[in-house]
Amino acid sequence: MFNPFYSLNPKFYRRGILAGVMATLIVPILGFAQAASESPLNLFINGQADAAVRSLRSSLNSNPSDAQQHNLLCRVQYAEERWDAAVSECERAANLDPKNATYQLWLGRAYGEKAEHSSWLTAIGLAKKTHIAFEKAVQLDPQNVQAHSDLSEYYIEAPGFLGGGTDKAAAQANIVEKIEPARAHWIRARIAEHQNRNSDAETEYKRALALDMNSPRRLFDLASFYRRANRLDELEATIQRSAQLNTKNDSTLVDSAALLLRVGRNLPLAATLLRRYIDQGTKSEDAPLFQAQHLLGQILEKSGDVQGAKLAYLAARSEASEFAPPNAALKRLGA
Repeated sequence: MFNPFYSLNPKFYRRGILAGVMATLIVPILGFAQAASESPLNLFINGQADAAVRSLRSSLNSNPSDAQQHNLLCRVQYAEERWDAAVSECERAANLDPKNATYQLWLGRAYGEKAEHSSWLTAIGLAKKTHIAFEKAVQLDPQNVQAHSDLSEYYIEAPGFLGGGTDKAAAQANIVEKIEPARAHWIRARIAEHQNRNSDAETEYKRALALDMNSPRRLFDLASFYRRANRLDELEATIQRSAQLNTKNDSTLVDSAALLLRVGRNLPLAATLLRRYIDQGTKSEDAPLFQAQHLLGQILEKSGDVQGAKLAYLAARSEASEFAPPNAALKRLGA
């Protein structure tokens, strides 16, 4: 099965383990009164996927033609790794409002993730749909840097018979340079990596970093490059630097923890970064809390703290019952 993307979503993504996790576990008891007054998006970002879905479905029962609500439901299901459901809802949003670039962008992402989890033959058809959706997003909103970025990733990773080509990605970089120069350097770095020009790629990542004034996210991009180049000491040092500069405690902490877990390096640091995000973080859709809690469970389990891992998995499951990974982990651990 071919993978039409490099990685659109890199993530997989306290006051003491027991205190912090148990504080999260009691949210269902206290949260129902709050849920009525919170928007579905805020519920989702704060890890309450089940409450967000209930709210969205209730709204759609009253107004099934609300494209915005269908799109948000798609995004919740996307975060829960429910690819079929996400595709269905994103298709509804795009059909209801076909001129909305954001809906096309999320439709492309949903198709892409479903492609990655499908048979080779099915993936081919989904990749074509992904390509169409990303190109529509760019056409509808030429200033949408994220759409240009995702389309560039498609061009870099997809074979020519599916519309891929690094020349097309380079053209996107030239467009993006006029809007967000640092992102243009990131696209060029990805092209260089794909062509096994690692020295040029590193230069481009560092140019992006310089333009973004040492942003934690650009440092994470550089650290990710070091993983692919098998330069793990530099990866770890760059993650530490990113964490030090991340005063907002944003979703980069979650992605950094996932990267450390992936290479099996400094798991105590990975757990610390996750607890920072869970307790103090500027929450975002890039890393809803249930994803961060599940990732913490993985790191604690890998570190030998089985009880702490169970509690983290339970915290994730308590608010996102349709998110399958914590259920699988708890079953494996006999919980």
